Amino acid sequence: MIAAARRGSGVVTRIEEFARRFLVAFSSGGDRLDEVGDRNVDIFDRSLKRKHRDRAAWLKGTRDPLLDLVTENLLDRLDDCTHKFPVALNLGGAVDHVKRSIRGRGGIERLITMDMSKDMIKKTLESSSLDGYDKFNKNIESLHVIGDEEFLPFKSGSLDLIISCLGLHWVNDLPGAMTQCRMALKPDGLFLASMYGGDTLRELRIACTAAQLEREGGVSPRISPLAQVRDAGNLLTRAGLALPTVDVDEYTVNYPSVECQLLGLLMGEFNHITSFELIEHLRCMGDTNAVLQRNQIMRRDTALAAAAIYESMFGGTDGTVPATFQVSLLLSSLQYW
Repeated sequence: MIAAARRGSGVVTRIEEFARRFLVAFSSGGDRLDEVGDRNVDIFDRSLKRKHRDRAAWLKGTRDPLLDLVTENLLDRLDDCTHKFPVALNLGGAVDHVKRSIRGRGGIERLITMDMSKDMIKKTLESSSLDGYDKFNKNIESLHVIGDEEFLPFKSGSLDLIISCLGLHWVNDLPGAMTQCRMALKPDGLFLASMYGGDTLRELRIACTAAQLEREGGVSPRISPLAQVRDAGNLLTRAGLALPTVDVDEYTVNYPSVECQLLGLLMGEFNHITSFELIEHLRCMGDTNAVLQRNQIMRRDTALAAAAIYESMFGGTDGTVPATFQVSLLLSSLQYW
């Protein structure tokens, strides 16, 4: 049904025209929906995000190629450091991937893993005993803390290293969270983090926005706002973290055709493995929408229109659709070593 509609010249043609116009505005840096917000305004529902993290703890497997690659690229920075970091904090996000990939890097002697989700901490403890963590990190003392990234429970100058892999983009007060990280670090400490940039899921953002404009006459936030890459260095400086370094990586993940996935979803054939794998992947990572002002319901016709636009504008000849994940890598030391 969807393929037939897409070949027609009526409604879908108008939708695609909306999409192309939006793409031009999106690319030219016009009214972007993903600017860094005011620190005095809560953008995200932290209670809902905790539930997302709880769900992700039991949906995800022990391996995720995207998270494994992002984590490895982040921790590679430690291989370039001759300085030792005896006490390290593994802060939110891909905590189990970081814990598994440390493997003696950075001279870490005590690793504190902290997450806002009790279930995620429990899952991390269980996976550590199953994937050989103790075998490769037997000299590292491992501690676990349930806590919020917005309220770090650590004394000033108590940490040598803070690692946060894909966790800080859900924080309401990002400069405040980074300032707390700076205060918790020792004078020769290192802040090492990765977070999604503003071009993440741009294909899905464009498709959903164009479909909503055509079908509903307005736009509600379907994808969470993300900090722009150009703002990452300013965030580090604003938090008092000196010597900032920012790198950008882009990862493209190919998923089965969105049309086929959405059709299966609407026909009641939803399952964990085959239906709408992009959304399932986001759920497994705990990265589904948590904006306070979100619209919790997407109409059937809007979903079908979004699928048709996604397939028409971004679909590959092999029957897959790409999803872009832009990752900013942030590194800042408080002083030269």
